[in-house]
Amino acid sequence: MAKFQFEVKAKENSVSSGVALATEIQLSKGDLLTVNVSPDDTWRFATGNWDSTSNANGLGNPLGSDCGLFTKNGFSFIIGSLDDGKTFFPIGTRLEMTILGAGQLSMFCWDCNNYDNDGSVIATVAVYKRAN
Repeated sequence: MAKFQFEVKAKENSVSSGVALATEIQLSKGDLLTVNVSPDDTWRFATGNWDSTSNANGLGNPLGSDCGLFTKNGFSFIIGSLDDGKTFFPIGTRLEMTILGAGQLSMFCWDCNNYDNDGSVIATVAVYKRAN
């Protein structure tokens, strides 16, 4: 098992106008990937009169919220990709998944804009390699 920590930044690593956090972790089919982010670790998605502080699970219910979600497709949370951002999967504060297709792990903040984002969360990544 290999274990790593990464700082995912709300502004710099935003899926909109930011760049991916490239982990350089190469995953193979059958590997087990786990990602943990402390629920107490928070970042901000907007500035203004309402509290947009959130942990890696995001700002609320993707079907709607009374807090005024400024999100991409209803979400604001940490996401991952194995194909340079062509497709994505949610991570949030806890992910455990078996890899179905090989690729290099990158992480983003899923948000509709990055100009008013601030802060970061620490993602602890563990990879359990498939036995050959």
